[in-house]
Amino acid sequence: MKTNEKSPANKAAIISLLRAFVNQRPRLEYANYGNAQTYRAELRGITRQRADALILLRAVELRESLTAQDLIEAFPRAFCGRLQLTENKGKPALEYCAGQYYPTEYRAAACAVLARALWVWVSEHAMPQGRLVHNSETGDTFERYGPKDLRAWDFIRAFFKREFGKGIFSRWFN
Repeated sequence: MKTNEKSPANKAAIISLLRAFVNQRPRLEYANYGNAQTYRAELRGITRQRADALILLRAVELRESLTAQDLIEAFPRAFCGRLQLTENKGKPALEYCAGQYYPTEYRAAACAVLARALWVWVSEHAMPQGRLVHNSETGDTFERYGPKDLRAWDFIRAFFKREFGKGIFSRWFN
């Protein structure tokens, strides 16, 4: 779905689509694995991605100023654009183009889209007033944010580490 066209998708519809997409069964094929141990290990990772996606989805849902347009713009910019918001008979729909193995990556694609939308939202709506700092050695002038005088990238990363904890932060915002 192009960002400049009139979209029938509102934020609630996109969230509903993403929730249904994430909650679908992974359809792992046991025959692709040599033993039960590797199969269960793969399944644990897929289950963790589901939990991460639901947490990120809830974070998007609770931020009223994060709009449907913000979500629409995140789709082509995350996970190589493989998760796409499209239309089917005038209604919004999701399409996913697998890279290697659909069951292990479809939830990761949803997490990447949600993380991208949240990252852009924080950079536009949650950043404190920056303070210009001049480095006399290099001659560079740049902005610092927050009480610890962090660069923008570091401030946003610290924000997500506080918000979601080390696990989700390291998987989706690092």
